[in-house]
Amino acid sequence: MMNTTLSVYFGSERTYVALLNTAREGLEVMHANVFPQALKSEYDIPHLSQMIVKDLAPFHGMVQAVNFSIPIEKVYIYQVPNADLSRKAEIKALLKEEIKAVEPEKTTDDFSIMLIPGNASEDGSKHMLAVLTDHALLNLCKECLSGFKVPITFTQNSQFAAHSACITNYPEYAGKSIAIFGVQDHFIDVSILHAGNLAFYSLYGIPEDEDFGSVCGKILTATLPAHLPDIPSPDLVLLYGEGLKKNPLDALSIAVNNPTQRFNAFRSLLASGSLGVSSMALCNKAAHLFPPVIGAYLKPLQEKEITYL
Repeated sequence: MMNTTLSVYFGSERTYVALLNTAREGLEVMHANVFPQALKSEYDIPHLSQMIVKDLAPFHGMVQAVNFSIPIEKVYIYQVPNADLSRKAEIKALLKEEIKAVEPEKTTDDFSIMLIPGNASEDGSKHMLAVLTDHALLNLCKECLSGFKVPITFTQNSQFAAHSACITNYPEYAGKSIAIFGVQDHFIDVSILHAGNLAFYSLYGIPEDEDFGSVCGKILTATLPAHLPDIPSPDLVLLYGEGLKKNPLDALSIAVNNPTQRFNAFRSLLASGSLGVSSMALCNKAAHLFPPVIGAYLKPLQEKEITYL
């Protein structure tokens, strides 16, 4: 088999896996599962690691690599205004101060730092997004997956992995605008992809006295047009995540004019002959929980424009 990769998402409440393979016809799903345990500390490793290895036992020897993603709430994201990549030391000094404010005992050396093109500001100057991921968390994840004895790679956080999964699964929107809402219980990550690039990213809380549909409606009808005057209203709104429930999704569909759907992470993927009945049922039922899993296998959006500090 060519390039058979185990893709894992260490979610906040559960752990998700998919065995993926790039075949001549496209991306194949060989297996998928979800475990009711999250990786919260080193004490979770023995049990969770054992569960994952046991689950993949029928595919023993076929896994050639492991990729994983982590929840976006486990990373720090900062806007770097007027970012000049020739002045990396200045950017790092700026981020050092930001880290000091939230985790005084840590420095930028404790984090993997990724810079990606972000929102253009009103005066046309380019912002960059700095994404900081704690090495200690990445090492915890790698330890949990070490039983496979193959190369292990951290690829992306959940929301950014969803960007990649979106491009693969909704190719007919390649030149258009898509809003991606990553839904948790108390907040929503919002990204706008325009013509295959990230045009906007931000995090919004869901106030206790407001319902999910009205918060999303305001973001789509007021917030985004103000921030993105040159980009038309999204041609498609995709929602995914552990906080997504059917009733709020229906309410949002009624509240806004934009076509609104549950994100189907398997929409353009092929079912391998090895995909069992229970895995197939899971793919159908829980497709909106798997964008971070599928995206962990795929290349990051705008990969050539990413800078690591």
